[in-house]
Amino acid sequence: MNKLLTLTIASEIFLLLPFSIIFFTNKKTKKNILLLLFLIIGGGPLLYLAIDDLNNHYIDANIGLGLAFMFTWVYALIALIIAIILVVRKKRKNNSSKE
Repeated sequence: MNKLLTLTIASEIFLLLPFSIIFFTNKKTKKNILLLLFLIIGGGPLLYLAIDDLNNHYIDANIGLGLAFMFTWVYALIALIIAIILVVRKKRKNNSSKE
């Protein structure tokens, strides 16, 4: 398998992980629609540029593809931090309501 394809799939899974955590901890449907929009914003540029790079074999370095990877990784990291904060808040709220 192509190294670019493997790295793209791994990056998209890394992006999907925090959004799935937020999706399963949140029960409001309006927020889930907004969450889907944020997921598309985070993964769209990488998918577009990876498909473009696979179809057109560029001779020079594709700086846009590197920036798309960096954007996706930073976006996924920020989403993961938000997901962890939401899970911790929900746990604390459930523990305080039991007491």
